[in-house]
Amino acid sequence: MSDPTAQDGSAYLTRDQAVHIATRVFIAYLLFWVVTDFTLLPREVLFVAHYMKATGSVLGTNTSLPQTSYLLRGYILDLLTNILHIALWLIAADWFYRCGPKFQRFFAPESKSEAQPATES
Repeated sequence: MSDPTAQDGSAYLTRDQAVHIATRVFIAYLLFWVVTDFTLLPREVLFVAHYMKATGSVLGTNTSLPQTSYLLRGYILDLLTNILHIALWLIAADWFYRCGPKFQRFFAPESKSEAQPATES
């Protein structure tokens, strides 16, 4: 199947197009992990809320961190880690999306014949 935007009618994928597709696939992969981590949030919030209610920690009268239960601290840490993962995945996906031309130049640099137009004598 030929590329409808190709100037010369070639049926091949150019390097720039291949890099563009590869970066978009990688962005989709990162967004997949955002969705996966996002689906874990309700469970982690439920665990934290359950142990806060059971121990009276943080929202109750027992607000000292050493007095909170080991499980509550672990679940809070898991929740914060998951939120950090989501933020980092989104930042990375945005960075890859905005740096498309930079990645194209890095992964598919122009050859010397492409960089300098041919001169006729």
